[in-house]
Order: sequence, then C-alpha cells, then structure tokens
Amino acid sequence: MESLKNDCIFHAIQKIEEIQEELFNYPCTSNYSDYYWSDLHHYLFNQDYFLIGYYKCKQWLGDSLLSAINLVKDYELFNFGEVSSDLLNSEDIANMTAYVLGEEILSESKIFNCLGGRLYEKIRPFELDLIKRELRLKLIQG
Repeated sequence: MESLKNDCIFHAIQKIEEIQEELFNYPCTSNYSDYYWSDLHHYLFNQDYFLIGYYKCKQWLGDSLLSAINLVKDYELFNFGEVSSDLLNSEDIANMTAYVLGEEILSESKIFNCLGGRLYEKIRPFELDLIKRELRLKLIQG
C-alpha cells in the first residue's frame, strides 16, 4: 500500500502545481480564487478520476488489490454505513483508494492542519507551496 500512497502524493503534488499555475496566470478570474482549504481534498482527489481504464487500474493496484478492497470497504462502512463502490470493478477500487489515501495524506500534513486546515480560509499560493514542499519531502524520506 505504501507505493499506492506515494503515487497519490505525487498526484497531489501535480494537482497543487496546476492550481498554483492557474492562480498565478489568472489571479482575478481563477476558479480557485474563491475556494476554501476545507475543499482542497475535493480538488486534489475527487474533481477528476485518479485513473481511467480497467487494465490501468488493475496494474496500479497490483499486489495491493485485497488491501485496497478492504480499505475502501472499511472506509465506506464507517462513513456511510454501507458499501456503495463496486468491489469487483478495478476502476472503482482504484479511484476510491486514491480518495481515501488522499484524505490520509492531508490529515498527516502538518502544514494543511496548521496553516490551511481551518474552515472558511481561502486557498493562497503560499500555503499551497508549503504543502507541496512537505509532500515532496515525504516522498524523499519514504
């Protein structure tokens, strides 16, 4: 599961760079200029699919497939009281795994929880850069 989590961290870094680029290029009209930190997880892991294609998803999950299924099942039972993802569908499992690991990544982020994790605070490029640096350091340290 650690390699899956590292892929999710890399994905988050790429998405943060996209947000930063849009905020830099279009400071007054960017979609992100009116977005709040409480929605960051949604922007990073739920606004678009993490992976598309059954084969690609199955390859990504690899040996962690059973762990990923259990992660998704436990998450959905705890949060929703039922399992709504199709546990036989590799796309559903892969994308929901990325979603859950994304929540875990942000909950472990000291920067997100300290500077940007407060409700009703709008996203600013400076804190995005700090989170991006923290995530890169996490990738390096393993």
